[in-house]
Amino acid sequence: MNLNSRVGISLSAAVSKVAADMREITVKVSGSKGRLGSGTVWRPGLMVTNAHVANSQVHEVQFATGMRARGWLVARDRKLDLAALTVSTPFDCIANIRSASDLRAGEIVLALGNPFDGQGSVTTGIVHRPAGKSRRLFADIRLAPGYSGGPLAETSGAVIGINSMIVGPLGCAITSDAVEEFLRKFHLSEAA
Repeated sequence: MNLNSRVGISLSAAVSKVAADMREITVKVSGSKGRLGSGTVWRPGLMVTNAHVANSQVHEVQFATGMRARGWLVARDRKLDLAALTVSTPFDCIANIRSASDLRAGEIVLALGNPFDGQGSVTTGIVHRPAGKSRRLFADIRLAPGYSGGPLAETSGAVIGINSMIVGPLGCAITSDAVEEFLRKFHLSEAA
């Protein structure tokens, strides 16, 4: 086996492991009128998703384990496109959060979500431009309907954003820094 083959296998195994770990914090969110999306277990009992996914007061939340719980909308900001749901059954596996402010263009990122073609899907790409102080992060990543609300993570598995939309050829995520600011605004900065 040559060096290029070994590097390719190592990189593939590493990405696969990070994706498997990320699936543990990625939930499927079902709202009213058949609206489906994803969510990210931010803290025990607290899920973060997009406002356009959280379209009702009560949602069904399905964890990667198959466990289902009722999720109640506790905060929503349509302009920022963020929402927070609480569940009465806390889940031990939570996101490891990293600030997106120090990301560099070219860093590899992974997006997870629950598109219509499968649950727990993953796509990879690179940071298009640093977020800096912006609330939005753009990456050369293929997002599909159902990825909304799922985590955008860097290669160690730390969450740097919440997948939100597609803008031209780029995927757009709301930075983890903006999520923390949103949670503080609604007094949800500590465990729910």
